[in-house]
Amino acid sequence: MRHASILDFVFITQRRYSDEENMKPVRIAVVGAGAVGLSTALCIQDRIRNCDVHIIAEKFSPSTTSDGSAGLWTPFLVPQDQIDIVTRWSMDTYRYLLGLFRSETAYRDGVQLISGFNFCQEVKTDPPWCKDVIGFRRLEEEELQDYPGKEFGIFYTAFTLDVPSLLSSYMRTFRDRGGFVIPKKLKSLQEIESSYDIIVNCVGIGAAELLNDTKIKSKRGQVIRVKAPWIKHFYIDIDRNNDVTYILPGIETVVLGGTAQDGDWNTEDDQADIDGIMERCLKVMPSLKDSKRQGAWAGLRPYRESVRLEIDRDTDNSKAKIVHNYGHGGAGLTIFWGCANDAAALVVDLVNSRKSKI
Repeated sequence: MRHASILDFVFITQRRYSDEENMKPVRIAVVGAGAVGLSTALCIQDRIRNCDVHIIAEKFSPSTTSDGSAGLWTPFLVPQDQIDIVTRWSMDTYRYLLGLFRSETAYRDGVQLISGFNFCQEVKTDPPWCKDVIGFRRLEEEELQDYPGKEFGIFYTAFTLDVPSLLSSYMRTFRDRGGFVIPKKLKSLQEIESSYDIIVNCVGIGAAELLNDTKIKSKRGQVIRVKAPWIKHFYIDIDRNNDVTYILPGIETVVLGGTAQDGDWNTEDDQADIDGIMERCLKVMPSLKDSKRQGAWAGLRPYRESVRLEIDRDTDNSKAKIVHNYGHGGAGLTIFWGCANDAAALVVDLVNSRKSKI
């Protein structure tokens, strides 16, 4: 019996790569150009050797919801029945951001490591990510005395992101790898299904219109940006009415917030909200009275009863296969990289399935 030799292995390997190179590139469209869309496109480029990836979106940075968001890594407004997988996505993203922070491109990517205080009405149990983040601990009674009216809280190290810088870096990498960008507002995914093998839907709040997804709801957020370079920690305060106040130092400005208004689709600044945010933030940090306002922004969090990250089996007979990655609520910048990796893995599964049928 003849045994395979190293030459046989080399021949088989060369033939496999030759076959891959002779195959037509897989045509992939990523719809949406916020943090979720761009990171998903990059993860696809990382994992699939022979592909053409296009990003199709109505809005690009600096006009996406991601650009205006507060940009803090902290699980917020996430579905409780998905807590296990959301925790995994969160920690995948945390470790990824830690790697970026330790790299030479941290400033260019807009990544800042920062510690801070998260006040709450009570701490029944520690969050599921408590053992995996840097420096987590419960606040001592002695520390809480410095913050009148605060009875419970935790302290930990997280990240703030200058999202326009991050998205600019992502877009530059995407184009350098041969990616294409198409500015276009789609009325349905069927408009492009004949042009692509796989479509990855990362439209966020746009899924309400694009897919007629009645499960996705707006949770309106209003923020203010100020100059206050003496603020070195983040502060989050959830009061008895579940109103959330936050003070988040970024690389250039401090973000003050916020609101989480159910079903409100208004993207214009609201002066009553701005005044309320400033009043609450001053109670936490009185020195903000000397801060210099730089601007304000309002946007719509894409809240859904569950994050939708799956292959759409209802489109099995369509010309293009569809992967969904949307509905991240108030945690888009906390779970985006973990979700992007999982979405890219689903795309790889579809590509392998396609190859097996050739």
